[in-house]
Amino acid sequence: MKARYLLIAIAVFYYPSILAAQVSMPVLKGCLEIEDESKERLNCYDAKIAPEPKPVTSVPKSVRDCRFLKEEDERLRCFNRFVNASPKKKPTPRNQQQP
Repeated sequence: MKARYLLIAIAVFYYPSILAAQVSMPVLKGCLEIEDESKERLNCYDAKIAPEPKPVTSVPKSVRDCRFLKEEDERLRCFNRFVNASPKKKPTPRNQQQP
């Protein structure tokens, strides 16, 4: 019986994180139409991933981690870093022979 309550408590604790995990990049890219470095763009991101400020000691590893940043400018740069990320470049072959 205690295990059931423990599982329910864990589920309730992680429920907001599960909701935030469902936001996809194409949805967030819609915010790129708004002027860069503006409060309106941050409001757009915040509407899709609600902020939950708390002390952060590490670099955000995913776009969902941006919601933990308290400072608005820092949170906006974090969102932009993930949404504006350029596609990974293909490595050039080193052993390619020149004609």
